[in-house]
Amino acid sequence: MRYQSLIPNRSLWVSVTLLIVVTFIIAGIRFGGLFPSLSSFSPNISVNYGYFVDSTNSHILGYVKESAIFRRIDDPKNIPWKLGNKSYWVKMDLENLAIDHRHMSLYFDTPMIDRLNIYQYTPDGEEINQWNLGDSIDRGYSQGNMPPSVRFTLDAFEQSTIYLHIYSTGIPVMPIWLMDAEEFNLLAQLIHTLWGGFIAIMILVAVYNLAVYVSLKERVYLVYAGYVLTAMVQLGAIHGFGIYLFPPALQIFFSNNVVALTFGLFLLSLLFAHLYLRVHKVQSLLKQIVHYGIMVLLGLMLMSFVLPEHISGTFLIAVQPVFYCLIGVLIWRRWNVGGRWSGMFMFSWLPLVVAGIFPPLLVTGVIEYTLLSRYAFMLGTVLAVLCMALALAERFRHQREESVYQLTHDAISDLPNANVLRLEIENLIGKNVSFSLCCFQIARFSSLAPYMSDKEKRHLVGKVCSRLDTALDSDEVHVLEVGYRQSYRIASIKEGQFGFIVLSADEEKVQLLLASVLDELDSYVELNNFAIRIQGSIGTSVHPKDGNRTDVLFNKALQALTETSSSNNKVNAYDSLNNFNRTLNMSLVADLRKAIDNDELQLYHQPQIDLRTGSIHGSEVLLRWEHPKFGQVSPEVFVKLAEEVGMINDLTIWVIKRAFYQQSKLVELGFGRRLSINVSASDIAIPNLVDKVADIAHHYNVPTGTLSLELTESTMVSDYDRLNDVIEKLSQHDIEVSIDDYGTGYSSLTYLSQLPFTELKIDRSFIQTLTNSPRQQNIVRATTEMAKSLGLMVVAEGVEDLETAVVLKRYGVDIAQGYHYSRPLSFSQYLLYLKRTCDKTPMPTKRSRRMGSQSG
Repeated sequence: MRYQSLIPNRSLWVSVTLLIVVTFIIAGIRFGGLFPSLSSFSPNISVNYGYFVDSTNSHILGYVKESAIFRRIDDPKNIPWKLGNKSYWVKMDLENLAIDHRHMSLYFDTPMIDRLNIYQYTPDGEEINQWNLGDSIDRGYSQGNMPPSVRFTLDAFEQSTIYLHIYSTGIPVMPIWLMDAEEFNLLAQLIHTLWGGFIAIMILVAVYNLAVYVSLKERVYLVYAGYVLTAMVQLGAIHGFGIYLFPPALQIFFSNNVVALTFGLFLLSLLFAHLYLRVHKVQSLLKQIVHYGIMVLLGLMLMSFVLPEHISGTFLIAVQPVFYCLIGVLIWRRWNVGGRWSGMFMFSWLPLVVAGIFPPLLVTGVIEYTLLSRYAFMLGTVLAVLCMALALAERFRHQREESVYQLTHDAISDLPNANVLRLEIENLIGKNVSFSLCCFQIARFSSLAPYMSDKEKRHLVGKVCSRLDTALDSDEVHVLEVGYRQSYRIASIKEGQFGFIVLSADEEKVQLLLASVLDELDSYVELNNFAIRIQGSIGTSVHPKDGNRTDVLFNKALQALTETSSSNNKVNAYDSLNNFNRTLNMSLVADLRKAIDNDELQLYHQPQIDLRTGSIHGSEVLLRWEHPKFGQVSPEVFVKLAEEVGMINDLTIWVIKRAFYQQSKLVELGFGRRLSINVSASDIAIPNLVDKVADIAHHYNVPTGTLSLELTESTMVSDYDRLNDVIEKLSQHDIEVSIDDYGTGYSSLTYLSQLPFTELKIDRSFIQTLTNSPRQQNIVRATTEMAKSLGLMVVAEGVEDLETAVVLKRYGVDIAQGYHYSRPLSFSQYLLYLKRTCDKTPMPTKRSRRMGSQSG
C-alpha cells in the first residue's frame, strides 16, 4: 500500500526518459546529414602523409626538413600516438588536381595539445604560412580559434608541403581532417550549436539543484550541482569550448589539469552515490570503504596537479574500472534502501558508463578518432545528467511520500492514522451522509504495553487488527483507504485504540453489528508462550445527531469509549444527557477555585447530642456552596470534582481554617464544644498535615482537645504506614481521630486494633431503618459492643426519630446526630441553637486512650 501511487509516476518517469532518448535519435537522424563527412582526404586534392617521432624533443624544423626520415602512411590515423613526453612531426604533401582555386581548412582537435606548430612551404622550400596552436600559456587560443583549425588556399595544380609539430605531456592523439572551407564553416556552426545546448542543459540542471538545496538543505543536491558544474568545466577543457565561459588563463589552467578534474568528477560521483543511497545513515564496512575511496580520489586529484599529465592519466585509466565497480557494489548493497529509485539511479549511470569507455579507448588508439567517438562522452554526460536529475526528482517524491505516509499512518500497525480518519469524516459530513463513528480499544492494553517490546506490540496489534478487519468486512463499514493489495477499514488513533466508520445512523442496527464484532474478536493470541485474551470495548457517536463537526464527533465517540470502562456494557453510544452533567461539573472547576480563593463557600454545623445526658456534645461541620448561577451545588458533586482535578487538599485546608476560626468564636463565647471535620485519603498525603493543622489551631487560639478529624474507611487502606504516623502525631496534639461511615468501606479488625482511633461513627445506612430491621439492629449492637471493648466512643448519624434514639441509647451508643435533633445549621443559627440549649452541661470531650492503642 505504501507505494501504490508509484505506478503512474514510474510510467511517467520511463516515458520522459524514452522521450529524451527518442529525441536524440530523431535529432541524429534529422541533422546527421548536415554534418560534413570528416576525412583526412579531400576530392581533387592529392595528399601524402608521413610522420616522424622525436623521442628526445630536441630536433628543430631545419633538421626535420633536411634530415628526418618520415615514414609514409596511408592515413594519419595510423600514426602510433602514445602517452609520453615526446614530439610528433607530421608531413603533408598537397597538390590541387583541379583547375579551380581551392579554399581549404585543416581541422584539428587540439584543446589538450600543448603545442601545435604548423608550417606551410612551397615545393621550392619557401615558407608561405606559420600557425601556432595549442593550450600552453604562451600559445593560448581565443574564441576565434574554436574549433581549432587553419585555413590556406591552393591554386589550380598548385603543390604545397605542410609540417605539423605536435607536442603534449598528456594525450597526443590528434585527428587531422582536410576539408573545404565552406564545409568547415557549416561544421563549426553545428558544433557550436551542440556545445551551446550542452552548456544550457548543464547550467539549468545545476541551478535547479542549487535551488532545491537552498530549499531543502539536503547535501545530495549540493553535491550533484557541484558534479554537474565540474562535468561542464571538464568537458569544456577537453573540447576547448570552455573559452566561451572562462578567461583564457583559467581555461588554460583547466585544460592543463583535465586529469585532476576527472578525478574530481569521480570523487563527486562517489560522494553523490554515498548520499543518494543513504550509505551515511548506517554504520557499516561499506560506509568505511566509501570514506576511504573518497580520500584516495581526493589524494589522486591533488597529485594530478603536480604530476606530468601522462603519468596521472595512467592512474586515471587504472582507477576508472575500480571506481565503476565500487559504484556497482553501492547499488547492489543498498538496493533495498531506495527500492525503485535505486534502480533509477543505476539506470542513470548507464549512459555515463557506456560513454566513459570512449576517452580511454581513443587515447590508447583502440577505436578510430571520429566526431561521434570524440563527442560521445559529452552526449553520454548530458543523458546521464538528465536521467540523474529525474532520479533525484523521483527520490525526492519518494521522500515526500514517505513523510506523508509517516504523517498519515501508524508505525506499529501500518494502518491509516487519526488524520486519515478525520479526513474521511470531513468528506462524509460534506456529502451529508449519515454514519456512526466507532472507537475501539483493546482491553488492558495500557497495562500490558509497558512490558512489551516494539516487536511484541507489533505482533499483538497486528493480530488484533487482522481479526478486527475480518470482523468489519461488510459493505456497511466505510473504506478509509485503498491499498496496493487490500482496502483498509480501520485507522489507528493511538496505541491500542482504533477507529472505523459504519455507514448507518440506526443505533440498534449499529449496536448489533458492533456486538458481533466484539464476539468475533474474543479470542487468544500467543505472545512469548503466553496466551493473551483479546477483548475490547467500543464507543460511538452518530452524525448528524451528535454533531456536524469532525472534532465534535471524534471527542464524543472517545467520551463514550471512556464511559465503557466504568460499566459492564462493552458497546456504549454517546449520551448527551450524561455528557451535559459531566460538562456542567467540569465548568464548575474554575468557579470552585474562585470560591475557595474568595471565601465564597459556607460551613454548616450539625449538632451532635450526647445520649447519656442529652446535652450538645459538639457538631460536625458540613460544607455548602451556593453557586451564583446554579444555586445550591451538592457536596457530593463538587467534593468529588475537587478530588478528580486535584483541588481537594486546598478545599480541606480552607475548611479547617474556616472551622477553626468559628470554633475560636465559640470558645470566646463559652461554648467550647467538640468540632468534627471530615478529611479524605488525599488529605493524608498533604506534606506536614499535622503541623499545618496545629499551626492553624494555634493561630486561632483553638484548644486542640476540642477537635476531631473524621477519616473514611477507604483512607485506612490507601497508605497504612503514613496513616499510622499521622494519627500518632494528631494524638500528640490531643486531636481525636474518628472512623467515618463505618460499615461501608474496607475496615478490618486489624486496622481497628492497631491504629489509635478514639471514635467509631456508624453510617446512616444502618441507622435510618434500624427500628424496622432486626438484622440492622444486630449489626449496630454488635458494632457498638466491639467498639466499646476497644475503648472507642460510638457515634450514630442519620437519627430521624425518637424511637431510633431510644434504641441507640439502649445499645450504649454515646453520640447521635440527625434531623431528629437538628438539621445542619449556618454558623449564626448554630450559635442561637447553642444559646437556647446551653442549660445542659456536656460530658468531657477528652477520652481515655483505649487498650488497643496502647498495645498497638
